[in-house]
Amino acid sequence: MSPPPAAASGSDTQDRSETLPRSIFVPDEDPHREAREAVYAILSDSFMAFISLLLVPIILLPLFVSLSPTALLVLDYSDVTIVLFFVAEYVSKIYLATDRWEYFRSPWHLVDLSVILLSFVSYLPILGLSGRGSYLLLLRLIRLPRVFAVAGRTAGSRLGPEKPKPEVVASVPEVVIRQVYPDRLGEVHVLSWEELEQHLGTDREEWIHLSNFSEDALLHLSAILQVPEHHFRLDQVDDLWPHVGRVERTVLLFLQSGEIRYPRETREFYTIARRGSVVIVQGPKAISISPHGVDPFPRMTRWLQSSAAAGAPFPLRTVEGLLDATLREYRTLLTEVELEISGISRIPRSRLPKDFLPRMYELQKAIGRLSSNLLHFRELVNRLTSGRIPLSGISEEAKGRFESLADETGFLSEIARDASESVGTVIDVYINQSSFETNRVLKILAVITAVAIIPATIGGLLGVSDPYIYELGLVVLVVVLSMLFVTYCFLRLGWLRT
Repeated sequence: MSPPPAAASGSDTQDRSETLPRSIFVPDEDPHREAREAVYAILSDSFMAFISLLLVPIILLPLFVSLSPTALLVLDYSDVTIVLFFVAEYVSKIYLATDRWEYFRSPWHLVDLSVILLSFVSYLPILGLSGRGSYLLLLRLIRLPRVFAVAGRTAGSRLGPEKPKPEVVASVPEVVIRQVYPDRLGEVHVLSWEELEQHLGTDREEWIHLSNFSEDALLHLSAILQVPEHHFRLDQVDDLWPHVGRVERTVLLFLQSGEIRYPRETREFYTIARRGSVVIVQGPKAISISPHGVDPFPRMTRWLQSSAAAGAPFPLRTVEGLLDATLREYRTLLTEVELEISGISRIPRSRLPKDFLPRMYELQKAIGRLSSNLLHFRELVNRLTSGRIPLSGISEEAKGRFESLADETGFLSEIARDASESVGTVIDVYINQSSFETNRVLKILAVITAVAIIPATIGGLLGVSDPYIYELGLVVLVVVLSMLFVTYCFLRLGWLRT
């Protein structure tokens, strides 16, 4: 299983991590990310370039056209507004930057800062200074660099949310081919591709396992077994897995298991990552294939050594062991899912994250896929026991063991359905509580509105009549009594109950 995410800083975050399940608690390593993306979306390069171009007529028009004082005032206010946009952009982006020092010392951002400071210098006459002739002309012209600075940084495309550095893709290990004989399970032989081809040409019973299977190994194995290569593509994990098929004298079992991946970032969800494996039975040979990161070989050798079906054909024993190992993984997944759901159901609604519903829907979807896999798995086992996909040496005793696996698969399938229904119940309770709280707030607002409309109405009526014909005390008494009566009516109707 995936390790839990690292604890976030802060006492509140640590308290939440101790009480909230890992599927809904995600430490936010970048708390400003959403705000930063919103700022970059609103104060984008194109928007800043557009308002900077508006400065050209604002600055140059008074130099060539005689304008009225009102028009000059409008231009001055427009100029001030654009400067405030520049200030808001720089301050918000440097505050929300992941590395503020790196943001500050960037050449384009230094230009931004200088443009802002230059703009404030040009407004010194507003602060009490005055000048005439060339001085005022200079103050107006030094605002023009704002236009060229914003246009230059837009052309350079230096803005936008900081892009993460590209991850270094780890190299996939080479395919490891291991082989054991039924009478010497403790001896493991590592084979090359040439030795694998030699072993497959013999009539001796053995189990061969290929781990770290990759795309490069497709052509090798397909040519050796004379089976189309698309049967070995482990990346084609779809809803048809697990299932069983047959190509001439070769039986292929497509198994699927998975592992729980807890969210490590706020945009990730609790998922069950599916991974496929293939089991090939060709005469006296049992060949299993697993992708990188999945290695059932050690566990399988121990199972074969302690298996009660020692007298059965070795390929059949290997198939039974791999099916049993896959079923154990399903059982482990469901146990962890049940514990997660149990923990979620005990959390008060006030402590749930704002994206609780999307996380629950993703969890329900993952459980649904797991339930579907179990149904396919049971159908696979039933096809083996019914003889529709013949396996050499399957006896009545072996059929009984396979039927036990099918029965356990049905039991696990029921657990998966119950888990999905439990998640649905949690979602319904959350939605009903939200609706109840919303209705309660709306009722309170309705009561406040109904009570407040009384003095507003009476005050409006007094405003259109002679107020001196009424005594102030009488008006106040009528208003207070009316408000108390309306409040009493709502109280009796139950609208003010908590």
